[in-house]
Amino acid sequence: MPGPAPVWLLDKNLVRKAIEGIGASLIAAPLTGQQSMALRLLMRSRRAGIRVMITPEIANILSHHSDLLEVQLFLAEVEVMRRGRYFNRWARRLRDHGFTPEDAKVLCYGTFGLDPTGLVLGVTVVVTFDRSFINNFEAHREALLRRLKAMTAQMRPPYHEAKLPEMATPERILQK
Repeated sequence: MPGPAPVWLLDKNLVRKAIEGIGASLIAAPLTGQQSMALRLLMRSRRAGIRVMITPEIANILSHHSDLLEVQLFLAEVEVMRRGRYFNRWARRLRDHGFTPEDAKVLCYGTFGLDPTGLVLGVTVVVTFDRSFINNFEAHREALLRRLKAMTAQMRPPYHEAKLPEMATPERILQK
């Protein structure tokens, strides 16, 4: 079920670079390559009408810094996902494939996370700078697809439609 419009989920490193980039832009400081890329990604999502999500864990961390203008500006551009049913079960299965607990959570939101309205299940793409996360995902992709298919075959709607998200670096997204 991701809806008709693409939905991107940003991991914590990309969020950090976006907020740093917003902060640097506010004081006209030069941007690093990753900060620039993170900001271009946000601009592209806005122009294209793509929904951008973050995890509740990231939102919680940012809530402790909500007095900062760059955090406020960033939070105005994103939505916070919430856990859907089967989230914990899928997380355990992902950890069996060598994902760190944090990476497993991100993939779980990408598969079984819900948008704030509860109408959109999962995301189209998880966007990350973490190449080892992407490499592990690609190495286990076929096994994960089989495992997810076996798991969802017994589920009721809308969870029976859960799909693995794509994994991409911001560079790859911006090349499209």
